[in-house]
Amino acid sequence: MRSVKATAFSSSANLGAGYDVLSMSHLAFSDTVYAELINEKERRVMMESNSNVPLDPARNSAGAPVEALLKEFQLNYTIKLNVIKGVPHGLGLGSSGASAVAAVAAVNELLNLHLTLEDIVKFAVIGEQAVSGSPHPDNVAASAFGGIVAVTSHDPIRVVRIPINLNFRLMLVIPRVNTGEGKTKKARELVPKQIEVSKMVENTRFLSSFILGLVKGDRALVREGLNDAVVERSREPMYPHYPKLKEIALRYDAIGACVSGAGPTVLILYDDSTKLGEIKQEGGKVCAQHGFQCDFITTEIGEGVRVEGLN
Repeated sequence: MRSVKATAFSSSANLGAGYDVLSMSHLAFSDTVYAELINEKERRVMMESNSNVPLDPARNSAGAPVEALLKEFQLNYTIKLNVIKGVPHGLGLGSSGASAVAAVAAVNELLNLHLTLEDIVKFAVIGEQAVSGSPHPDNVAASAFGGIVAVTSHDPIRVVRIPINLNFRLMLVIPRVNTGEGKTKKARELVPKQIEVSKMVENTRFLSSFILGLVKGDRALVREGLNDAVVERSREPMYPHYPKLKEIALRYDAIGACVSGAGPTVLILYDDSTKLGEIKQEGGKVCAQHGFQCDFITTEIGEGVRVEGLN
């Protein structure tokens, strides 16, 4: 039987004030999904993995969207998915989103469904809902499209890749902690349901500054834009190390810093002006003061999902 391999990269969502809107793909980690057509007699998804993810498709971010895909197209096929996890789970790096995108992209190629990238995002969010209770599209959009993206509409899904005219690289400060199950769900529950108009205006300024800074190639605007007066503030109890890490990053002339998705990873944008060694040295001390070690991973903006037929 025919099989297809798809690889999707890790991502950092929100990017300051862009909650559920902005996300960035990066090359730090990736998930790979192998999809194989077993038979054309029964609608079923079979799961296997190198990790301890649930093998019940309905509870798996790769399996759930493929089940929805088969149902949508009324296909009575049995598909076997082998999910090779490379994106660390529970650290704000788009782990479930990468699996979902890779699975949908692989099955799309396997069955010649001719889905667009936005179609892939539409189905991949079902995987996010299966594991976090919320069909948030930001991580999956970045893993599907690559680069930095804005989700401009949720229903129907519309994704725009933002032009980048600023040279920078990325550093992920990743705490070695076990965040436990349901971290993303808990983080979303902390976000206030109502905010003051003044906070909305402040966040709109941040969001506008970030996008304009990328498009114009303006370092100062990007730095100003990597702030958030609402979501990061509400989640500070989940990552008490973050404010000091950001302070250190800016002191040593990083372009900017923000929480990666729901944390606890911190994303730092840097360039040749940044004193990266000092950030690592002092940042490591901050992590130690909070009772854990941190890994400092330098990387670059990632591409979209890769797909290749195997036979």
